[in-house]
Amino acid sequence: MNRPILIVVIGYIIGILWGLYLQTSIVLLYVLLAIIYIIINFKYKKRKFKILSIKRHFRYLKLIFKINTILVVVISSFISNSIIKYQENKYEKIYHQLEEVNSIGVIVSNKEEKEYKNRYKIKLKNGMKFYLDTELDIELHYGDKIRVTGKYQEPQEAKNYKGFDYKQYLKTLKIYGTIKAENVKILEKNAYNPILQVTNNIFLKIKENIEKTYNQETQGLMLGILLGYTKNIDEEIKENFSESNISHVLSVSGMHVSYIIFLVTNSTKNFLGKRSSKIISSVVLLLYMVITGFSVSVVRACIMGIISCMSFVLYRKNDTINNIAISILIILINNPFSIISLSFLLTYGGTIGILFFKNNIEKFLKNIKIRNRKWKYIFIKIQRKCQPIIDCISVSISAQIVIAPIILWSFNTIGIAFLICNLLLNLVVGIIVMGGLIQAIITFVNIKLGHIIAYFLQIPIYILIPISKLGTKIPFGNFKVVTPYLIQIIIYYFLIILINYLYKIFHKRNLTVTENRIKNLIHVFKFKIKPYKKKILYILVFCIFILFVLSKLPKDLKIYFIDVGQGDSTLIVTPKEKTILIDGGGSQTYDVGKNTLLPYLLDRRIRQIDYLMVSHFDFDHCRNIKLYNERNESKKCYYN
Repeated sequence: MNRPILIVVIGYIIGILWGLYLQTSIVLLYVLLAIIYIIINFKYKKRKFKILSIKRHFRYLKLIFKINTILVVVISSFISNSIIKYQENKYEKIYHQLEEVNSIGVIVSNKEEKEYKNRYKIKLKNGMKFYLDTELDIELHYGDKIRVTGKYQEPQEAKNYKGFDYKQYLKTLKIYGTIKAENVKILEKNAYNPILQVTNNIFLKIKENIEKTYNQETQGLMLGILLGYTKNIDEEIKENFSESNISHVLSVSGMHVSYIIFLVTNSTKNFLGKRSSKIISSVVLLLYMVITGFSVSVVRACIMGIISCMSFVLYRKNDTINNIAISILIILINNPFSIISLSFLLTYGGTIGILFFKNNIEKFLKNIKIRNRKWKYIFIKIQRKCQPIIDCISVSISAQIVIAPIILWSFNTIGIAFLICNLLLNLVVGIIVMGGLIQAIITFVNIKLGHIIAYFLQIPIYILIPISKLGTKIPFGNFKVVTPYLIQIIIYYFLIILINYLYKIFHKRNLTVTENRIKNLIHVFKFKIKPYKKKILYILVFCIFILFVLSKLPKDLKIYFIDVGQGDSTLIVTPKEKTILIDGGGSQTYDVGKNTLLPYLLDRRIRQIDYLMVSHFDFDHCRNIKLYNERNESKKCYYN
């Protein structure tokens, strides 16, 4: 095994997913693997060559499913499956048995101000973490040891089809629910881990200095870019970043880490040496990971950065795949539920996309053929002088190839804004990250000098704001689509992996023996099916026709009652696929139409509403109807 950590991670992920979604013992998987192993080792006589010979192709699986590989997968999947089942039982036990809380705990977060209450994270003496909501007139701080009495509130599951599951979300944060405090007594100050308390004080000081040195409009963005702290950013700006597919700027990612390594290494290598500068970079990344709060994207980027630096120090070859595997293993050992976190999927999806697709996309962009001589000459000249632009485009496309289905599934959005926005983003984000780090350090020493640096850093931040709005301004920049089927996503990933692999084979000079066999097999397959091209085309046309006829057949009447909080909303789908929406709910403090109703309709794969009906004009029944009238998505609207 060239990469044993990768094999361990694969087994670990299989065990977690098996426990989460199949909720049965992993022994069933072991039986399946045993059957496969027996089949691929079954001896058979050599027969006439067949392209679709299943037995012959099982021989290739022997290269992958060796006995030691299977043992590693079995052991690691058994461990992770046991852990996830134990954790699930632990959560369920708390959900069903805990009602009243009277315990000692430590505050492990800073205050978060909510409407009519303050929220903290508390770690009880049994090691479990909860949200602590209090309306009491008491100020708590990070590290306070308290005695709390109150009522336990179980987190809610998704109320609507494919809706937001708050219970699963809290599991990704290792939080068991919420304690509504009735009485709180401070027993001791600074009772938590002293290292974590020091790093939290550093975080608070940096946050305070940024709030002092930047104006109201730019301080929130600087906090988000530098520390991943987005609570001071206006919701409209957050939405603009999301729609332009550049939200990764507001959460610490590999881009931030690369700038940190570049800054620390180049500022220390001249008087300390390259190896010492890499060690200092590793220490800075470790400190940065603690200060920013151990989010998934931060941990992934910092661990990979630290491993990359230490491989240089120890004279070892840097293996990106191993680095990814190690970071995944650390995150999943700490919390196996992180695997269902959107942050986990996006950060690793983007990284894997860049790793596997970037080179081929870059080759494709460089090998674009233009027949017109004049334009061909100009294009070649641009290629030679604009290599950084080609690199940026290939990175953006390769990352988007993998994360696009995740974004479609979660946010129902797609567009080309990411390409233009990421290209423009690279012009300013490096200045903001490196300048922000320098400014944060200098401000500790001299606040006046920090003000001067902040004055100049606000310029690229002001440039960043209109860049984030391009997703809503440019044609096809970003638009809503219905949620794809899971089978469509699986087929998509299968096809892009296959296309990428075949492109690599047909554009690579020195092929391995296996790659040569696959290339020759493809040529043989093309030769064999050539006489049957017309028949295959007729079969495809017939299948499409059958699917079209089946889609037009009358279906059952469907009635869905949608949970919109206060108020009512009902969706009716007739046997002829006509859609009727009765009422839309409404709230003064929450946009139900945008955040609940529209995502629900897209998850039900409803492209348009044919009829809107309002039962009466109470606020909680008709406010969100305007969402559809303004967009002209309805053919008729009835008011009762």
